[in-house]
Amino acid sequence: MTSATRPALIALLASLMVPPAAFARQAPAANAHVGEAATPSAPAVFKIAPAWLDASPPLPGAQAPEPACADCPHRRPGFAAIETVGVNVLFNLMNRALRPAEERDQFKVGFSSWWDNLKYGFEWDDNSFQVNQIGHPYQGGLYFNAARSNGMSFWESAPYAALGSATWEFFGETHHASMNDFITTTVGGMAIGEMLYRAGWLVRDTTKSGGARTKNELLAMLIDPVTGANRFLSGDAKKVSERPSELSSVRAVSDLEAGVLWRGDNTRAVNATGEPYLQMNLAYGDLLGTSSRAPFDAFNVDVRFGGGSAISEANIRGRLYGRRFGHGDDPGSQFMVMQAYSFSSNNVYEFGGQSVGPAVTSRHKVSDRSELISRGGGGVMLLGAFSSPFVFGENRDYDFGPGLVGTANAVLRVDGFPVARLAYSLVYLHVVSGTAGDHVAQSIAAEGLVPLRRQLRLGASVEYIRRKIYYDYENDVDDKYPQFRVYLAWVNK
Repeated sequence: MTSATRPALIALLASLMVPPAAFARQAPAANAHVGEAATPSAPAVFKIAPAWLDASPPLPGAQAPEPACADCPHRRPGFAAIETVGVNVLFNLMNRALRPAEERDQFKVGFSSWWDNLKYGFEWDDNSFQVNQIGHPYQGGLYFNAARSNGMSFWESAPYAALGSATWEFFGETHHASMNDFITTTVGGMAIGEMLYRAGWLVRDTTKSGGARTKNELLAMLIDPVTGANRFLSGDAKKVSERPSELSSVRAVSDLEAGVLWRGDNTRAVNATGEPYLQMNLAYGDLLGTSSRAPFDAFNVDVRFGGGSAISEANIRGRLYGRRFGHGDDPGSQFMVMQAYSFSSNNVYEFGGQSVGPAVTSRHKVSDRSELISRGGGGVMLLGAFSSPFVFGENRDYDFGPGLVGTANAVLRVDGFPVARLAYSLVYLHVVSGTAGDHVAQSIAAEGLVPLRRQLRLGASVEYIRRKIYYDYENDVDDKYPQFRVYLAWVNK
């Protein structure tokens, strides 16, 4: 389905280009004391939601609905639904205003197009790979955060991502509804939305006031536009208060990489010309030391700009459930259920997918200063897409399908900083829309970092990637290439 391509991609880029130092601040404890200075009088609160859009009044003898956490916004499920649909109205109007004249008719919707879409049902669309694998999941994150910013929990917000996707597919444009868009927007929107929601709260400091507070709120709104807009509209952006308890005392570690990447192909080991890139990594929460309290209370995200594409890598892996096991006070092992969003674009293939599955992480003490962290897992890929050498339909050069994923990695840390890493990954996709067959992609990587000065590190990485396509009626394809990176990394611990 054609979507708000340019606005969505621009917004995603803006939301991720935040200095890593912003993520490195240790969040204040849940009982942190607001400064002793006189608290300014509370500003007048402008509420754009009428009372009937708030949570339904309780039945006699029943308690009023509680927020998703202490100090979270009040629950307003009705207003969250209206905002979700409002996002679609905004995208529709933006497309009608900003698209080339010959493309605007597909956004001139009405009863006729709505009825036609409902009668036709779902299909598999042929949008560009970036629109389907980046634009739609980001758009789903906006729907998701329309609910999160109105007091809903992670699981309560998931249906809003589905609602936003369904209403866009059937009523936001004249193209028929797309099954792949509905899945990637909903599931990818959950991962991207929760990641941006929590990242925004790393920047936001509700114990401050004045100009510094306004700057924090604006920066947080750049990361999470829906929550930021709601806070300014409600007056919460100026209210001095404690941070929501579920987001307090969160440990976050980030680093920024700047380097050059060389790729080979089937005939050459390394191309002569290197590609510059900038990569941002964030580790939120503690995947080892604590059991889970809420979905995505611990996650990792990495985004690479450049290296051959505007965005060449984007990965989110969040913990839905986690429980420690083993012996002693610090068993160092944990069973988890993880949700993952993946996007990759290189000179051999493009890949995007949404997956969920179990993983086990362990920590092994090597010496007083060093430890080895290992992790292995796998799961079901609900829906993925791989680029294909064949064109399917009018102009789609990639295949859709479900599949399986598997990962294994080990990291050696000294004084809390990573110094070496080994990683392996496997992706299997069975084609259900495209050129009949199966895709299998594997990669193995080794990486090392050397301390230079304080938090500055020199890093180098070697990776080998292979993708095979086993076609039912065409000749099989076997693509492989090595990849080499050299970079400087500034680590905020």
